[in-house]
Amino acid sequence: MTYTRFFSNKWAIAGFTCLLYSTSFSAFGSETPVLKVGNPVKGELSYSNSENNNIKPHTQPQSQSKSLDINVPCDKGDYLAGYVESGDNTMTMDIIDATGKLSRRLIDHKSGKQKFYSVAENCAETWQLSGIGAYQIVLEQRVSLAEQDLEGSLENHLESNLESSGTLLSPKVSALRESLQKGQSSDGFWADVEVSGTPLIEGTASGTLMTFLARGHYNNVKLLGGPSNNHESLQQLADSDTWYKSFIVPNDTHLSYQIAPNVPQPPLSGRARRIAIKAVAQVDPYNHHPWPDSAIDKYTTKSTVTLEDAPKNPWLDVQKETPKGELSTFKFTSSTLDNTRDITIYSPAIDEGQNNREDAVLLYVFDAESYIDTVGLPTILDNLMAAGEIPPVTAVFISNPDGDARARELPANPVFADVLANELVPQVNKRLPIAILKDRTIIAGSSYGGLAATTIALRHPNIFGNVISMSGSFWWKPEDQTADDKHFVASEVIKMDKAPIRFFLSAGVFETARGNSSSNGILGTNRYLRDVLLAKGYDTRYEEYGAGHDYFSWRGIIGDGLISLFPSKKEK
Repeated sequence: MTYTRFFSNKWAIAGFTCLLYSTSFSAFGSETPVLKVGNPVKGELSYSNSENNNIKPHTQPQSQSKSLDINVPCDKGDYLAGYVESGDNTMTMDIIDATGKLSRRLIDHKSGKQKFYSVAENCAETWQLSGIGAYQIVLEQRVSLAEQDLEGSLENHLESNLESSGTLLSPKVSALRESLQKGQSSDGFWADVEVSGTPLIEGTASGTLMTFLARGHYNNVKLLGGPSNNHESLQQLADSDTWYKSFIVPNDTHLSYQIAPNVPQPPLSGRARRIAIKAVAQVDPYNHHPWPDSAIDKYTTKSTVTLEDAPKNPWLDVQKETPKGELSTFKFTSSTLDNTRDITIYSPAIDEGQNNREDAVLLYVFDAESYIDTVGLPTILDNLMAAGEIPPVTAVFISNPDGDARARELPANPVFADVLANELVPQVNKRLPIAILKDRTIIAGSSYGGLAATTIALRHPNIFGNVISMSGSFWWKPEDQTADDKHFVASEVIKMDKAPIRFFLSAGVFETARGNSSSNGILGTNRYLRDVLLAKGYDTRYEEYGAGHDYFSWRGIIGDGLISLFPSKKEK
């Protein structure tokens, strides 16, 4: 896309195009379809009375779903990548093992174009598509082990090649290395690790040392998440079965992560290799704190660590005695965007006769599924209101039609901003029991969602008077701007007249740019935007956390933002 000026209503987007969904599907007979590169599987799943336990019961009745088994020819270790495209139809795709049990969920109740990544573990497995309506499954890549640069990958992770770089080594790992040099095994070390859990936390003269571990004979091991944005490589301890990576971290660190063994090394671009980590990233088997509880398999489960001085967030867990708000969902179709999405409204559980409270707050949130299911924002709102920390909040959760739409719509897209302001907001207002003024309306999001919340409020301050931006992607810039311009939003704020908006901005101390640059990553660009907003006279609250780019930390931060902007009037 080519962008022109954004924030004034007179500014517009040039060259905007919508992706049209093709409804050209072919049918097939009763034989199991075969999915190969260059041979898409197309068809339509019609209504059925058969049960399907893989569909989420609160989003689609089990009795209305139908399943299709698919054969995917492969050899063990093949890297498989592609997508399912289903328009507005919701689909789930699972890998089922030879015993009939779910091995992996590739796509979890999603519509639109959804990408998948996997490594073939057992080629007796069956892929199973569940849902209703037309679909197309495309296998874009099948890369065998012979085609991958595994030898070079192993050499890049050997400890002997990395010791000279000043890599941190934990006292416990150092002791293990001495034992290995004496001919002893690592069994005792790993027996202790199984009891204590991972990562290792050790106090050193340099500060708190956090060491991530993996055990196995691998070609490579990477860390997804943790105190880095770099997909850090774990190092193999000599030629043993032990892999490690250490970081000095602040004592308030709280984060989630996954361990990725044998990351595929396809002969493709650097970005394609970076994305391939999604095929194998999984929960750390030695970590004692998996998250979230709703995770379906080891690939959708993350491991967490929370150090002693991390923020205490007592409002995160469901409390039996706390009154529960209600969720209702409607379909929102925009002819301008040429797509349809779910909009879910959370209505607070307030006492009879309190529907007209003047202190009520209206909250719009992007990435609906993540904030409803993963973050558990309805539960957080229940608890915060029950504790008297915030006034009654009605929340509007805005979903993404698919990943491509998210990447197209959320980054400072004026067309999307106008659709929200002129098409969605009027529909939401008709469903609310009372009118809530813009001074008590918040628009919130994380990552691209934080960028969207900020730019949409600046474009429509007459509707959104408050912003909660968590790890906002303010490194983003339009394609027609030079690579040296890393502060697009801040530059536009400097040009604008001050608008009546209040801001709560946050970033994680680990959200530096790749290579640990602090100036142009999320951390640096958030600091710069904070300074610009304060210089312009905006009411701006800014917080930094011992965290990364992580829904695990955003669970607490969204509560901090609400309390900061709209503390309850209760007597302390």
